[in-house]
Amino acid sequence: MHSLQYAPGHGDLGASFWTAWPAEPLLFLGLSAATGLYGLGWSRLRRVAGGIAVPRVRAAIFSASIVAVALALLSPIAVYSERLFFMHMIQHLLLLLVAPPLLLLGRPLVPSLWGLPAPWRVALGQLLVPGRPLARLGHLITTPLVAAAAFVITIAVWHIPVFYDAAQGRSVTHDLEHLMFFGTALLYWWPVIHPSGGRRRLSYARALPYLLPPFLESMLIGVLLTFAERPLYRTYAEMTMPWGFTVVTDQQLGGLIMWIPGGMLFLIPLIGLLMALLQHEDSRAPGSPSTGVRQSTG
Repeated sequence: MHSLQYAPGHGDLGASFWTAWPAEPLLFLGLSAATGLYGLGWSRLRRVAGGIAVPRVRAAIFSASIVAVALALLSPIAVYSERLFFMHMIQHLLLLLVAPPLLLLGRPLVPSLWGLPAPWRVALGQLLVPGRPLARLGHLITTPLVAAAAFVITIAVWHIPVFYDAAQGRSVTHDLEHLMFFGTALLYWWPVIHPSGGRRRLSYARALPYLLPPFLESMLIGVLLTFAERPLYRTYAEMTMPWGFTVVTDQQLGGLIMWIPGGMLFLIPLIGLLMALLQHEDSRAPGSPSTGVRQSTG
């Protein structure tokens, strides 16, 4: 008999997938507060700067990042992720490769600061001034080598069977896993996508090899899971699976999701960076016509 302690609302799968919704009020309030803070700051900036500071498309992208987090943690995906390995892989992709880059592309820092009361905004802004301890710490942990190492190691460790099984069910370890996934993903994407629209830590040419290690890691783990002939995780081997799945079939599908869609989520920015690099090199070539389009830095 499986002894996992499920999160509130995760124990009963309901009559169908669409009726299985988790009860996570703190997460819901947290996402609502983040959205409200951004929206209030965005409105204030539009009144002050006429919409120049944060365009509507950035606000839409930020909203998409919140939706991605909600899909991962507040939808039936979260409930079924505790019973089906492939659902857990979908959840991981949302937390690692969808929500974090969208959040940074939404340029959340400035609008979120402007959403705070003026005294808080000034106090926090002073802490973020370059040269201050908090700013120096942020600069250190978003150094490309540090950020990439943290991201790659986090993914690898939490897919080792002993750690993966320890993080299942309602536990502090499970919450820690999600926090580490999302946190190191933000650090990882930061050098490529500056969250306030400032200068990136990596040029187009240096960003290309930067994206390769986790891309190859994701593909390798996906291949190993897809072609494994026995269950690798005790969690699923000890429970009755829904929808008629066998443990191995579920594991293979999860591996395919990590291998192919997961690989595509790295290929898209790789192709985009390569195209931007080629365009940049063409614009620098002698005699090349001016396009009149300025290169974005964020």
